[in-house]
Amino acid sequence: MRVWLLDPGLGRLSGHHFDLDLRLARALTRRGHEVAAYGFATPPPDLAAAAATAGLTLHPTFRVFTYQGFTTAENREDEYRRFVDLTDEDLDAVPPADLWFWPTLTSCQLAAATARTRASPQLGGVWFSPRLPHAVGARFWARAARTLMATPRAFTVGAFDPLLCDHLQSFSGELEIAPLPCPHDGADDDRDRSKLQRIGFFGHQRGERGVEVLPHLITALLARGYEVVVQDSGGSLQQRAQHPRLVTLPFVTDFAAELARCDLVLWPSRWEAYIASHSGVVSECIATGVPVVVPSGCRPADLAVRFGAGIFFHGFTLDAVLEAVDEAADRFPALVSQARAGAAAWRARNGADRLVDWMEARFSSRP
Repeated sequence: MRVWLLDPGLGRLSGHHFDLDLRLARALTRRGHEVAAYGFATPPPDLAAAAATAGLTLHPTFRVFTYQGFTTAENREDEYRRFVDLTDEDLDAVPPADLWFWPTLTSCQLAAATARTRASPQLGGVWFSPRLPHAVGARFWARAARTLMATPRAFTVGAFDPLLCDHLQSFSGELEIAPLPCPHDGADDDRDRSKLQRIGFFGHQRGERGVEVLPHLITALLARGYEVVVQDSGGSLQQRAQHPRLVTLPFVTDFAAELARCDLVLWPSRWEAYIASHSGVVSECIATGVPVVVPSGCRPADLAVRFGAGIFFHGFTLDAVLEAVDEAADRFPALVSQARAGAAAWRARNGADRLVDWMEARFSSRP
């Protein structure tokens, strides 16, 4: 098959888009499919260079970034409609294929893709609520869902977690939301973990990810004698490795491998930002069998509960997170055993290759 990845969020190295698109492209290429990515219209030089180095064919295409902000506080629905119209126009530059795959489908993209008949079958994968990144998007999602139900269209909507499928249904009427295998594979990990020693922070550190509390957590963990690894793919932190037990990492092409070298991962995020949003870091922890500390009452916490890989904090404070670390240390051998069992359960149903299996079964004409 010829599979084009349509991803207006592919406009920077930080965040999950480049990592996700690259793993999808590699999984599809291994099966003999032709793959190209159609990303944001003006990629920075570091992204273009990383894509070229990784062998990912990148076409700068979309003028509306996935997380595009509004220019004013007024007339947001009109401005959002303009986002939809621009995205629809930009689709004229995408040639036909056996499948157009939106790896991080938003309300704007769904509305644009259903605005007129396309020659190519389409698949959209959802990671977060139609209200994100803009609440007004919920109405556009609902209208697009009605269009899909009223007129036969070659568009399949799916979500990378069954709970997200349930969440989407209230926006989507009777439109089918397909449960998709989550394309996080984790990394092999057979290290002997009998004691908590090495603690990691991974991903694009930013406000909703608790970036303001990170320096204090790092200092406290070092004072307790732990080794600390901090990956800051977006360059948000000013802290540099000035301690023999502190390692700082920039963007890395295989953060799961770095994550697997840790005994515990801290994800000190604000629960409010993730009530209806997935987390790639938490998914990689589960897939690898590394215990992870997460805030209670959010979607990543639900995932960690389901696979037995989580320790939870219940307030966005330094003391609350450190209390969870202490609990992890006290329970560590049993926690590792639970996390490894959870990893086996995760890999039985998820991963990039299983997603490709699903896509081939649904869209490929091959026997």
